[in-house]
Amino acid sequence: MAMPFSANEVLFWSLCLFAAVYSFGYRIIFKDWKGRHRKDAANCGMSLLHGLVASYLAGMDVLYTDWQFDGHNTPHQNDIMDFSISYFLMDLLTYVFVGESHEDFLFVAHHLATVTYLISCRYYASHGAASVMCLLALGECTSPLQNVWTLARLAREGSSMARCVYTFLSPCFTLVFTFVRGVIGPLLVWEIGCFYLGGRADNDAVIPQWLVCCWTFKIVFALFGSMLWVYKLWMGLFRFDRRSIRRERSSATDGCCDGTINRTH
Repeated sequence: MAMPFSANEVLFWSLCLFAAVYSFGYRIIFKDWKGRHRKDAANCGMSLLHGLVASYLAGMDVLYTDWQFDGHNTPHQNDIMDFSISYFLMDLLTYVFVGESHEDFLFVAHHLATVTYLISCRYYASHGAASVMCLLALGECTSPLQNVWTLARLAREGSSMARCVYTFLSPCFTLVFTFVRGVIGPLLVWEIGCFYLGGRADNDAVIPQWLVCCWTFKIVFALFGSMLWVYKLWMGLFRFDRRSIRRERSSATDGCCDGTINRTH
């Protein structure tokens, strides 16, 4: 059942690709940005590339392949997992060695859980890639919108265009993310969890029981992390709306005062 880890072209070249994308963003595109914003913006480049490619490839696999959560991995699924493994590893490396601070424990835990899920499915069990494809398609389909929103949020203080983009995208992204992670996500986690914990993976004959439990714990953990993110997005949106209303009222008050002064003069 198990296959040894060996050199893999897709994994190697994907690591090189993400390293190049990060370096290009960090040293050229966002070279004038300061501190943590520069690092986060460069990470958005990697995340945007991975989200576009992984969500499309995994989504096509989900649409045109049977959902056999205990099925043998196909070469195409293995390539998609190698591509995603390289992204999460590179994202972790840049966080550890380039990040301005190391206090985002939820980020680290999410990436470690995801990459170990991928590696164990790809290089140990050799089965169960259908569950990975479903989770990748769901998890990455919001990535393009999220990264544009993140870049606009990082740049909004110094750019009126970025502020407008951020203002426009905030409610859209919050609603989309809430629906995908808060509605579809729990349904998918329930489907996968019932399959694995119900013994339908044929236990140790296909996927070891301990690995089944580990995978189930990770997807439930990821679900709770998504719920926390949904909560933070809504709280942030409400705070942003309140600040916008206060600014509008302040501007209106200043306008009235200016008008009074002008009429007096």
